[in-house]
Amino acid sequence: MALFDKPFSLEIPVQIGYLRTVFFINQNLFVTSEECISIPHNHHDYELRYIATGKCKQIISNRTYDAEVGDLLIVYPFEYHCQRKDQICETSSQYNLRFTVEIPNDNASPAEIRAYQAIIKALSETRRVHDKKQILLLYFKQLTEEINSKNVGYVSNMQSLCSLILSEVTRLSEKEIKSLYPPEELKFRGYGRSAIDSFFTHKYLTNVKVGDLAEDMKISRRQVNRIMNKMFGMSFTQKLTEMRLQQAKLQLTFTEKPITEICHDCGFQNYSYFSTCFKENCGMPPSEYRARTQKKKNQ
Repeated sequence: MALFDKPFSLEIPVQIGYLRTVFFINQNLFVTSEECISIPHNHHDYELRYIATGKCKQIISNRTYDAEVGDLLIVYPFEYHCQRKDQICETSSQYNLRFTVEIPNDNASPAEIRAYQAIIKALSETRRVHDKKQILLLYFKQLTEEINSKNVGYVSNMQSLCSLILSEVTRLSEKEIKSLYPPEELKFRGYGRSAIDSFFTHKYLTNVKVGDLAEDMKISRRQVNRIMNKMFGMSFTQKLTEMRLQQAKLQLTFTEKPITEICHDCGFQNYSYFSTCFKENCGMPPSEYRARTQKKKNQ
């Protein structure tokens, strides 16, 4: 039984790293074996044929492939293909998704050209992949749900899902395509924040300087402070002082250490500077803060 009541046709532009692709989606995105039997035909683009249930025989370029649940077959541009119907075939269903990879124009960078050549080579060397963990199946199901619901942002979600589907196909093909994404995209999003958080968590009580963080992140000191201001609204020195004062507050509240010792333990080399910073931050000197917090703790 078809998932879609009315015919439709969508063209979804999808940027995948350096690649520009266009995905073509219509009511044949999901079909049963009864609905997908047809005469041999071809397209000028690629087609992904994913077996969702049952078993079937797929004919591609006059060769028959026995396909079962989790198999995805890639039909290349202009290849004749169809699904064969005979008595030994089970009832099956499948997802069909077509796409084209745009050829880089004359102004394309060498990196864009390399990425295009790499994906075309990977696709040409892959006929079938097997989705053992059913990751692709989840993407295809979500794609149909986005089309049916048409909730706010559904087009953007469809673009993301198409990107995930093609990326997963190349991953399952075990064809390594290092040139697909720009080098800066190989860093995890939030890497800068993670690096800074880790630095302050483990080193803020030591005699560290902005140059130490810059060296850790392989960037300049100026860039460090630019990132600090963007992320925390303060400079490296201000953030370092804030972290040290937070630790000092904990020790003043939960230990009986002398305040001068706490000052040193928290990375302040000068008690007068520590006292001044503490008063500016808390509105009272360290001794008064200790008295108040310990009184509340004992109540």
